[in-house]
Amino acid sequence: MTLKSSFATVLRAIRNKRNITQRQFADATSRTYLSKLEGGKSSITLDKLEQISVRLELSPLTLLALTLSEDGGKPARELVNTLQVEIEALEPEGGLPGVSNLPRPLLPSLPQALVGNRAPQRSSRQSALRLYQTELSFSE
Repeated sequence: MTLKSSFATVLRAIRNKRNITQRQFADATSRTYLSKLEGGKSSITLDKLEQISVRLELSPLTLLALTLSEDGGKPARELVNTLQVEIEALEPEGGLPGVSNLPRPLLPSLPQALVGNRAPQRSSRQSALRLYQTELSFSE
């Protein structure tokens, strides 16, 4: 399975689970583009990933973790643990964008926020989303 098709599976599953129609995505993206994403016929950009994540009330990191989980067959929690170990290993090297700004301990509640059984309330979910979006910002 390709990353494109894994992302398509995850996006479609989350949208269906939340009972959101493609038409209700009009504020985030066109139905045509969303259909191409869900059909595995188009790749997502970082800007669209952010917009779709906001519409789904998830962090972009959640969508990426679930996509990689679907693609590689590893549990999302295992991928999050790997992420934490790799970022902590990069921290002493310095000079990497965002690494010096990470809280200590790195991400104590991230696994639950990403793949927990209970979704946080809307206000805390939006606050968490803003936090994770800041961590995922890229500079040119």
